[in-house]
Amino acid sequence: MAAMPRWSWAWRAPRTSLLIWQAVGSCLVLSAVGTALAIGLAPYRLGIVPALVGLAGDLARGRLPATLSPVHLLLVACGLGATAWLAVAFARSAASVAALRRRQRTLLGLIARPHPDLREALVVEHPAVAAYCLPGRKAAIVVSTGSLDLLTDRELRAVLAHERAHARERHDLVILPFAALHRALPGSRLVHAMLEAVALLVEMRADDRAAADTGHLTLATALRRFRACDRVATPPGTLGGAGHDLDARIARLTARPRPSWPVRALLLIVASTVAGTPLSLFLLPL
Repeated sequence: MAAMPRWSWAWRAPRTSLLIWQAVGSCLVLSAVGTALAIGLAPYRLGIVPALVGLAGDLARGRLPATLSPVHLLLVACGLGATAWLAVAFARSAASVAALRRRQRTLLGLIARPHPDLREALVVEHPAVAAYCLPGRKAAIVVSTGSLDLLTDRELRAVLAHERAHARERHDLVILPFAALHRALPGSRLVHAMLEAVALLVEMRADDRAAADTGHLTLATALRRFRACDRVATPPGTLGGAGHDLDARIARLTARPRPSWPVRALLLIVASTVAGTPLSLFLLPL
């Protein structure tokens, strides 16, 4: 699994690969939590959910099964504690991102102006190159005057189409669970690699949507211009079209790899199996 972020085959079908990563992330979380709960609740000989209901009833009556040892109770407490810890990390990540976006919207209301020809774009006076999407129910696409001076009209449309894809497909919600997991386990190299892989795949998915409208070579040329110039880092809580591994994205757009439908179908089956296996711990007896 540690090698998966470096597998370039995943770049051939970013949307399918994102589903696989979501399945892998769910499997890791459910397996870690589910294993502790399943072993702790093994004396009930039920799935985790019905066993938890049984344990709650026994605790309310003040009468626990004789086969339920202190070790079992400790494992149940660890599993429930880990679940609460992850839920708090997710809630804090979501709240932090929401607060950052509110501040961004307030700031943009003060310094940005609508583009005279492109109603969807907000323009910020800055000589450096920047283009990013502020996602949400009222998404905003922001470009700097440096970007407007740098790009041709076709290239600008390609960049805007890329950012529009982020907004329409809510890629921020795709990244959020991995960001929350990284917040809960900041020292995990695997979780960090997963977050980086998902962030790159999200950019590649938006590249595909933009290239379908404006052409692969047009978007690749725009990204080359971004790579050659000084770029402003995208603000926290936003998604930037030039933010992740431009070399890999440019090479992919130039080569235009075509995904194999049989391989894609096989990968989806694998993803479903990976995600479904730990779920069985919660419903089926050991």
